[in-house]
Amino acid sequence: MRIAQGHLASWPQTPRPAPFPWISSALLIGCLAPLLGHALMALSASIFQENGAIEDAQALLLAFAALGFLNAYRRAGDAKALFCVAMGALSILALQREIPACESAFFEGGLCVPRAAKIPLSGAVALIAGMLALAKRPRWRSFLDLRNLAWVWPVGIAALLLGAAELAEHALHQEMEETLEFGAYAYLATFAIWIARAPAVDKAHRKAVKPETR
Repeated sequence: MRIAQGHLASWPQTPRPAPFPWISSALLIGCLAPLLGHALMALSASIFQENGAIEDAQALLLAFAALGFLNAYRRAGDAKALFCVAMGALSILALQREIPACESAFFEGGLCVPRAAKIPLSGAVALIAGMLALAKRPRWRSFLDLRNLAWVWPVGIAALLLGAAELAEHALHQEMEETLEFGAYAYLATFAIWIARAPAVDKAHRKAVKPETR
């Protein structure tokens, strides 16, 4: 694939994700999550209630994902920095979504957020993400280069897993929905940590990188 060839200055020393491990692990999640859901439901239905064990685990994975992406943002530039801060913000917003509203009819105690506070909190996350993006003074055109997809495509697979979870919810299979979400968030957190492994981008290195080919 041509999109996976060449070098981009936005991703210095960042390896491109190899298809086999990322695709095979996603397929494994898709196959095992429903089985795990049925097994956990048989063990204890309380695992899937609001603020239950599965939602606590999902929130923890999203926190790891946000920290991973924000750590990668701290050491990145241009398209990589914009991608990482956007994914960090989306992970935090998803984490907020996993925290039930205090007014919810299904809320049975524990951590909650008033429904009226969720929109301002989301706005604050978006505002801070925008400020962080501007702080890097990125080359905005670098973000639009389709060759970036060679580094970020596993996020699309995580989105597909979340889409499968939504379908399970509409089919009233709560246990399948929650375990698919858990798998998707675990996949995303793993990718965030993988992205964060790349070395820091200092000014000297950025000057040494050749301009991107058009």
